[in-house]
Amino acid sequence: AVNSKGRCYIWSLTFGRDAEPTKMHPKHKFDAHKRQALKCRFSPDSTLLVTTSADQTARIWKTCDFTLLQELRQENQRWVWDAIFSSDSQYIFTASSDGCAKLWNVKTGHMEREYAGHQKAVIALAFRDALV
Repeated sequence: AVNSKGRCYIWSLTFGRDAEPTKMHPKHKFDAHKRQALKCRFSPDSTLLVTTSADQTARIWKTCDFTLLQELRQENQRWVWDAIFSSDSQYIFTASSDGCAKLWNVKTGHMEREYAGHQKAVIALAFRDALV
């Protein structure tokens, strides 16, 4: 989970038996951004976590110790609302208030492609790799 202060929370779950509810236990928390954090998602292989923010960045964190791997930032980019990993965890798509979706290389942190055309902010996205 992320909050309006830029903090990211990692939780573990204990599943209840019978009518007992599932319980959440705090596992780890860290300051992911200096402004509002908007979204967080794990990579399909669970080795990475991406967070997005009003600070105009998306950040990729290693889940083994929650250290910063990459900061995804581009000139004139505005709030980054959403992000999602490719199925091989090598790429990330982001959606932002600049009206663009972008494709980023996780390893290098470089933007590979920009998808423009929206007149207003792109605030959500979905992606599914075609498995052949």
